[in-house]
Formats: sequence, C-alpha cells, structure tokens
Amino acid sequence: MIRRVLLAGVAALAMAGCGAASPTIAQLRAQATRVCTRADVQNARIAPPPVPARTAPFLRRGIAVLRTELADLHTLRVPRAQAGAYSVALGALGHELTILTSTAHDLDRGADPLTTIKTLQHKLAPAEADNDAAWRTLGVPACANR
Repeated sequence: MIRRVLLAGVAALAMAGCGAASPTIAQLRAQATRVCTRADVQNARIAPPPVPARTAPFLRRGIAVLRTELADLHTLRVPRAQAGAYSVALGALGHELTILTSTAHDLDRGADPLTTIKTLQHKLAPAEADNDAAWRTLGVPACANR
C-alpha cells in the first residue's frame, strides 16, 4: 500500500514537471517588448535639463527608469537557445546603467557638466552598440537603443 502511494506521488510529480512549458522566442520577444516600451514611455516624460547644471537630476530620473527596466528584463524566462544573446543584452544594459550612475556621481561632486556629457557620450557608444546588436539578434528592436 505504501509503495503504491509513493509510486503515485512520484508519477504525479513527474507529470507536473512535464507540463511546465519552456518559454518560446515569441513569448520572450513579446514580454521584452512590453518592458522596453513601458520604459520608453517613462523616459519620454522626463524633460531634458534646461541648463547643463541640471543634468544630474535628469540623469538620476533616467537611471531610475533604466534600473526598473533592467530588473524587469531579468525576471523574464528565456529559451535556452537565446540565453547567450539575452545575457549579452542584459550585460550591455547593465554596463550602460553603471556608466550613467558614475556620470551622475561625477556631476554631484562638481564635475563640469559640458565636459562630463561629452565624456558620457564617448563611454556609452560601445555599450549601446553591444546592446543594439544583442537585441537585434534576439529580434526585439524595441529594446535596442532608441
């Protein structure tokens, strides 16, 4: 009797495990597109700084949106075949976040806004290129740098 109950329990667990569908690339694309589109809408609401001296608060608002976007993208399930490209995309996005955060800190410490913004553009270019390439490889242009 105990053996039958154990076998039934093992069978039930096995069947439950088999029912878990792995994510498809179409699901990943749809979910990532939703996350990135939501972030784009939020970023569009952030007014550019009227003067260079207001760049740090502007960056901090954008950083908050990017941080949430990255956290949301980290929660998505990724098909095994796309795991490498997805990891590259998230890594590039994380690198952009690090660069932006460092720039905001520099501005907070009194760095010249005009020089700092020029340096920021130079530092971001490679990370943005990596980000674009990874998202385009995945077929999610909504997450490429817009």
